[in-house]
Amino acid sequence: MIGGKDDRRGFVRVPFNTEVEVEAQGTIIRSREEINLSMSGIRLNTNEAIPSPGAACRVKIILQASDNRVSLGANGKVVRSAPGSLAVEFSELDLDSYHHLRNLILNNTDEPEKAEREFTSHWGIRPPRA
Repeated sequence: MIGGKDDRRGFVRVPFNTEVEVEAQGTIIRSREEINLSMSGIRLNTNEAIPSPGAACRVKIILQASDNRVSLGANGKVVRSAPGSLAVEFSELDLDSYHHLRNLILNNTDEPEKAEREFTSHWGIRPPRA
C-alpha cells in the first residue's frame, strides 16, 4: 500500500498460524488462531480476558515442526486491546528468539527482499529514528 498505514510500519508483517501464550497481569492468554507477526510485535485474536494497554507482558510463540518444538520468547507491552484482539510491542528478544523470528518472517513473507533490506537497515527490533 503506497502512502498508507503499512508505510509507517518499521517491519514487514506476516500472517502465521501457531500457538501463542501471553502472560500479563498474573494471567496467561492463549491463542491458536492466526497471528500477525513482525520483528517488533504481534497481534492475536483471543476470547480470553485481555489486559489493558501499557501492561507489561511476556510472549511465547510456540513453533512445532514434526517432533521438534521450538518456542520464541519476548518481553513487551500491550499497545492495543479490544474485545477479541490483543497487540503487543516487543521490547526485548533473546538472541535465539531473534534469529528464529527473523527466519520465520523471511520464510513466510511475500516480500523477502524488502524484509531483508529492513533487517539490514534496523538495529535489532527497533525502527531507525528519523
